Amino acid sequence: MDCKILAWNCRGAGSRNFLPVFREYRRKFRPHIVIIVEPRISGDRALDVIRDMGYDSSHVVDAHGFSGGIWVLWNACDFVITRMNSHPQCLHVQVHDPISNGQNWCLSAIYGSPAEVQRRDLWEEIRRINEDMALPWMLVRDFNAIISPSENLGGAPFDSSRIRDFQDVVQDTGLNDLGFNGPAYTWFRIGLRERLDRGMANNGWLEEFPETTVRHVPRMKKSDHRPLFVSMRNEASTGGAKSFRFLAAWLTHEGFRAMADAAWAKGSSFTDSAAAFAWDATNWNRRVFGHILRKKEDLLRRIERLENAGGGDGANEQLAQVQEELEMILFQEELLWYQKSRLDW
Repeated sequence: MDCKILAWNCRGAGSRNFLPVFREYRRKFRPHIVIIVEPRISGDRALDVIRDMGYDSSHVVDAHGFSGGIWVLWNACDFVITRMNSHPQCLHVQVHDPISNGQNWCLSAIYGSPAEVQRRDLWEEIRRINEDMALPWMLVRDFNAIISPSENLGGAPFDSSRIRDFQDVVQDTGLNDLGFNGPAYTWFRIGLRERLDRGMANNGWLEEFPETTVRHVPRMKKSDHRPLFVSMRNEASTGGAKSFRFLAAWLTHEGFRAMADAAWAKGSSFTDSAAAFAWDATNWNRRVFGHILRKKEDLLRRIERLENAGGGDGANEQLAQVQEELEMILFQEELLWYQKSRLDW
C-alpha cells in the first residue's frame, strides 16, 4: 500500500477555520494517517473536532491547558494502529497493514517542547524507544530543534550549542533525516526562519521503504508551521532491491580501503562482490567508524588535559597529533551531517 501521512502543527484546532482548512488538505492529499500536534484543546471538545475530521479511529495525547497535545487519526479499514506508549512530546504507535502482506512498522508522532530543558526528556524517550526497536520506524513532525546551522536563517547570531543535543541523539540512535521537497524552512517568525519539522527514520525503514518522500506543504491557515506530507511505498509495490547507503565520510578513514578490498575479494562476480561490500561496510560502519561525536568529545578532553599539563617538546608533539585527529573528525562529521540532511554538497 502506498501510505500517505499528513502531519501538521496547527497551532490550535479549536478555531473556526481549522476544519475548513483541514478538509482542503485532506481533499488535496488524501492522507491515510493524519498527525495533528499542538491542537491546544482536550477532553470532549477535542473529541468533537476529531469526529468532524472524517476518520473513525484515533489515539490522543491531551494538551496541557493551551499547550501541546498530539493526535493520530486513521480509518480502521486501512490499518490496525496500536498505541505502544505515549509521552507529552511523543505518541508512539505500531501500524499493522493487513492489505500489504500483514506488514508491521512503527510511527512516532513528535511534538518537541519549545523549552530546551524539557526537550531533553524527548531525546531520552527517543533513545529508550530505539533500544528495543526491531521494526521499520519513522518519526515525524515538530522536533522544535535544528540539526545544522544551514537550517536557520535570520535572528540572533547562531549558537552552536542549540544543535548539540539533537545531533547527539541522532548519532546515538543512527536515525536518518528523510530530507524534503519544497521550501527549505518549515517555521516562520518575523526575521527568522528555521527547519523545525522533519521526518526521521531508522535503517530498517530505509531498507523497507526506500522511496519515502517528505514534502513541505504551503500554509493555508495562520500557523507559523508548514504541514508535512509523507508518501511511502514498500518493496512489494516497487519491486526494488533493499537499499544500501554509501557514506562519503568513510573515504576519510584509514581503515576503509583495507575493509573494502577484503570485502570485494569475497565475490566471484560483480554482483556478489557488491553484495559482500554492502554487508561488510554496514557492519564496519557500526563497529569501527560510528560514534564520531563521542570520539570528538574524547579528543577535546585529551586536548584540554595536554594544554593544562604544559610539558616539553614531547607533550607538544602529542598535542599536535591529537589536534590533527580532531580536524579529521570534524571533517568527517561535516560530511555526515550534509549527507544525512540530503544537502547538495
